[in-house]
Amino acid sequence: MSIGSNIDASENMEAVKAHLSIFDEIRYSSIYITPAEGFEGEDFLNCVCNFRTAKSPYDLRKFLKGVERDMGRTNSQKGMSSRVIDLDLILFGDLVVNDSELEIPSADIEKYKFVLEPLAEIAPDKFHPTLNKSFRQLFESIFR
Repeated sequence: MSIGSNIDASENMEAVKAHLSIFDEIRYSSIYITPAEGFEGEDFLNCVCNFRTAKSPYDLRKFLKGVERDMGRTNSQKGMSSRVIDLDLILFGDLVVNDSELEIPSADIEKYKFVLEPLAEIAPDKFHPTLNKSFRQLFESIFR
């Protein structure tokens, strides 16, 4: 899962951990500072985390959207704009899904350094479910 914020970012990056504490074996990457892209705004703080859950990917996505709402994210905080918190399901084990609700693995893994770099940090030797490269190899081939 990727996590990002640029509104009261330090506080919100800490606050989201309380919401996610229901999950087992949760592990967070370092926090990466990323300039706002495509709009004027404060820098983003970004990280990724992994954990175990019995939830289906659809139920997990619904839970994450609920956490965003509970933390104050509004419908106006979409696309290229500032946001209180952004929680995106980027992987779910080796599952591959692409339908109207979910895209797993997320294309953001290959598009954004702020997603792939922390992912390569916490799961360097784990393989992308469709690209047959480890996250470390993927990061080095795209961003180095």
